Amino acid sequence: MKPNPRDARLEYFAERSLEDQRLLPDRGPILVAVSGGPDSVALLHFLASRQARAGRPSALVAAHVNHRLRGAESDGDAAFVRDLAAAWGLAHVAADVGPLRSSSEEAARLARYEALRELARGAGADRVATAHTADDQAETVLLRLLRGAGLRGLGGMPPRGRVRGIRVVRPLLEVTRDQVIEYLGRFKLPHRVDSSNESRAPARNYLRLEVLPRIRERMNPSAREAILRAASAIREAEEYLAAESRRILPALLQREEEGKISLDAALLLAYPKPLRTYLFRDAVQELNGDVRDLAATHLDALLSLLTTPSRRSADLPGGIRARRDGGRVLLELRFPEPAARKAPSNAREPRRPCR
Repeated sequence: MKPNPRDARLEYFAERSLEDQRLLPDRGPILVAVSGGPDSVALLHFLASRQARAGRPSALVAAHVNHRLRGAESDGDAAFVRDLAAAWGLAHVAADVGPLRSSSEEAARLARYEALRELARGAGADRVATAHTADDQAETVLLRLLRGAGLRGLGGMPPRGRVRGIRVVRPLLEVTRDQVIEYLGRFKLPHRVDSSNESRAPARNYLRLEVLPRIRERMNPSAREAILRAASAIREAEEYLAAESRRILPALLQREEEGKISLDAALLLAYPKPLRTYLFRDAVQELNGDVRDLAATHLDALLSLLTTPSRRSADLPGGIRARRDGGRVLLELRFPEPAARKAPSNAREPRRPCR
């Protein structure tokens, strides 16, 4: 059911997300990632107001990560966030991760989350709140579609999840950019403007500034809402497959020895391909504890082992080797050789896989 137009504001959707998804902890501080831009300033103000009403103003920590990608402008952002936190009586922490070896969006994102993880640890916070909006969600889903993502990627960003080892919550995922601007104007909140957002060079900016406006103009004025509905349906399917995989895996999996597990190939083949993919992903998680670098190509290689009777093998991230052995698919960790058996120092070191 749609809210009454007078209620269709940032507060309505953010509060609904916080309550429905239980995004905030019952105790302890909350780290809020604040760039100084409109979205993060609105989020910080909303949470600060909410915590003040609840009598817990000290539970918020404003965190800023300076990538030093825009020189004096980046330093200005850092100073702005520091002064804003002080003016609102909030704790403040900051990290400097620049200059980065790569100026790509992905490199900056990974560096930012790694810095936020350390800041959260120092502040005693078990999660970080970020200001991703409904517009960010639509852009993310479309970008992932164009890059060939699977169900997990096409479901978009979840309201709560893990990134680079930290718990991340996103209270504004149902809030539009227009609602953020309305909120800032209503409370007369200052904010910074990132000049790099006007560049068409980054893929996300090109999508936001060129592609989506044309889609709305020529094809569907409600393109954002259509993308978000599709992502929601995909996310529900993904959650079902993930739950089924967790339920089924124990019946298929057999522990061989330390660092080695196997799966019954015939039983796996009895399930549809999408579910087999999830079962393999969960098996790798069971063995290695990490599927972050497991790509579609790796999963395709695992699926091919089910229909190949020969003793083919496939190398996976995390030092895992998979191979077909009779009626089972074996997954084993290839442990490094003991130090005493390492090659002499003048020998050429073998090339290591990229992480």
